[in-house]
Amino acid sequence: MKKNRLILLIILILLVAAFFFLKNKRPIERTAKVFDIDTLSVNRIELFNAADTIKIVKKNNVWTLVHPVTWAADTLKIQSLFRDVVSGSYSKTPMGTGKEAIERFQQKEQETLQLVIANDKKSIRVLFSNLGNPYDYFRYAGSNKIYQLKAKVTNVYTTELHTWRSPHVVSHIEDDLLKIEVSHPKNKYTLTRKDYDWFFKDKANDFLVNTNNIALIKILNILANLDTYVFIDDVENEWIAKFQEPYCTVKLSLSNNRTQVLKFVDYQEGSYLMMVDDDPTVLFVVVWNSVFRFTRHPDVFKMQGY
Repeated sequence: MKKNRLILLIILILLVAAFFFLKNKRPIERTAKVFDIDTLSVNRIELFNAADTIKIVKKNNVWTLVHPVTWAADTLKIQSLFRDVVSGSYSKTPMGTGKEAIERFQQKEQETLQLVIANDKKSIRVLFSNLGNPYDYFRYAGSNKIYQLKAKVTNVYTTELHTWRSPHVVSHIEDDLLKIEVSHPKNKYTLTRKDYDWFFKDKANDFLVNTNNIALIKILNILANLDTYVFIDDVENEWIAKFQEPYCTVKLSLSNNRTQVLKFVDYQEGSYLMMVDDDPTVLFVVVWNSVFRFTRHPDVFKMQGY
């Protein structure tokens, strides 16, 4: 009996030893960064497919769209791209090689989303595709070796302009604002700041606005963060003409000796088109409430608080 137990114990020890031996003998997966480049030195991003191209450059540590329009880039989108893709790693074992692999993984140039990451000395171009899988396939320009990156690139980082454009259109903290002049069909009034106080004035009223007045707070909030993801670049003359008689005009006098003029016209139900500083090259779609807060009755500004 003791002999049988000893044999079983020896077998168990041998099995455990064999397990750890084989575990240590397993091949170690070799990985590498998709973009072998110093991320802090990157100053150019280009993203393109068969239909569209996006170009973004960094100057003085600020990312700016330069094609197809000039506009501040969405910094959150840039950060996401660097985290998920530029700094991403992949297994150096190819999923396939040669012409058949290029066709199988839909890696022909006209089928792919191409991403260029560059600095002053180096430029890397990578072609991405997705076959409906959780992860994307890619190859380097000029190579026929197909790899897999454990991230979604083609579905998340598209060439749609609005996804790369900063949504910030108007952004002024209260200290930047000296005067807010508003004109709309029912009234024309001015809000003037003196130190920490705001004064309301129109033809029939002239009074100090309570610091807790919700109408004032809503105006200050929207001027601090008036965002939109809907831009209209190819503006039709019909819409430009409507701004000759806007529904609402807001003129801002700022502490840096400049002014900014916002004009609003009716657009689709529940929204307005906004023009900034009489620039007709790009219009912005804003929600109804962004304009409504400027058109409140004077009595609303007389309320003491919430």
